[in-house]
Amino acid sequence: MTQARWQRRGLGLALALLGALPGLQPRPARADAAPFTLQSALKLPDWINLQVAFSGEPLFNPVGGLTATGAWVQQGSIDLNISTGLSRDQQQWRELDHWGVNFNLGHTTGNQLYNSEIGAVFPLQQVAYPPGFWLSEASLERNHGAGWLGLKAGILSMNPDFIQVPILNLYVHSSLNNTLNIVNTDLPINPYASPGAVVTLRPSDEFKIRYGVFDIGSTYSVAQALGVQPNLAEGIYGSAQVLQLDYSSTRLAPDANLPMKVCNQTYGLVRNHPHCERPTTVSNQLPGGLVRVGGITSTDDATGEGVYGSVTLRSGLPIGLDERVWFGGAYSPNRSVDFSPTFVGGGMVVQGVVRHRPLDLLVMGIGRGGFSNEAPPFLTSSYEGMAELGYRVMINESLQLQPTVQWIFNPSGADQPVPGILAAGLRIDLNF
Repeated sequence: MTQARWQRRGLGLALALLGALPGLQPRPARADAAPFTLQSALKLPDWINLQVAFSGEPLFNPVGGLTATGAWVQQGSIDLNISTGLSRDQQQWRELDHWGVNFNLGHTTGNQLYNSEIGAVFPLQQVAYPPGFWLSEASLERNHGAGWLGLKAGILSMNPDFIQVPILNLYVHSSLNNTLNIVNTDLPINPYASPGAVVTLRPSDEFKIRYGVFDIGSTYSVAQALGVQPNLAEGIYGSAQVLQLDYSSTRLAPDANLPMKVCNQTYGLVRNHPHCERPTTVSNQLPGGLVRVGGITSTDDATGEGVYGSVTLRSGLPIGLDERVWFGGAYSPNRSVDFSPTFVGGGMVVQGVVRHRPLDLLVMGIGRGGFSNEAPPFLTSSYEGMAELGYRVMINESLQLQPTVQWIFNPSGADQPVPGILAAGLRIDLNF
């Protein structure tokens, strides 16, 4: 099937969904209503977990850039997990319940070069990857569960085990979403993958230590296995090693797995307070508190090394029903290898800023990627910045729509100066 037909199908699906949602003002999903899942529809046994996801990101820039244009990118994925422990309380796991098999297959299509066409260095869409089918994971895993030791080996991506934190998944711009703009050559960052192994130590409920090793020399060939033409350098050999420390605690933010306590007033839901006469709960859409720091090194001079870190916590500002702020950054000392050796960013996500929309999220973020003039493509500019404002509409458990506006300041993807770029669009997420 041609790329154009895939795009038309994605656009048709999005329009059909939009047409089926009058006013885009549906009520939040009832707490007692069981959401549709493939698990129940296919009557799968409880030792199999199957998830299918779709994300579409149409975007256009009416102002600024080299030209006023637009692009659609989309990504579909299938996740399969097999384990006897999936339906059992982790406190009751036997050794066999710790073990399982994981599989992830994705398909990406659309215009991955939109950022270059408008004069930006970094993609404005988080799924702007070379088109085709991607094998991102095929692994055997021992989940630590309530214990202290976790193991994983097979075809793996570095994230989400490393670098990535949950709050970043709410953004559209690639530099704010996912991996703190780490762009080291041939690192297996999703959807890229390579043979690797990960060891997780969990000395307490609040701390995790992870160590991973990846064969970066195979990243190119794994991407090519299903026909993708990757944007990677060939002839890279050696391995990459990652060491990471996680600290998660309710002292930073409430547990993301617990319902959010709110107050039911006659004019709508408000933030919980000591004098609330009608307390209630809603589903928590915000991540828990997390501090994540780590470092990367490799045996190949073409990949280099670096450190990264991020913090997610509750600020305490009286906005919406609850909120999270985050700060993050990455640094590589090898400026001759990494064309973007520095990145800093931060933002805020607020749940329930509209009183009768308690599950919706207001998403704000800003970031700056610094450039080296010693590594290809030898950019003459010193940085490119990005700011994003979005509103995530929780239609139901399976469908979310997120209008987004981005401002790209000091776009640096062309030989001549480029006017600042104002881009707007929509993120469509379907999950079953």
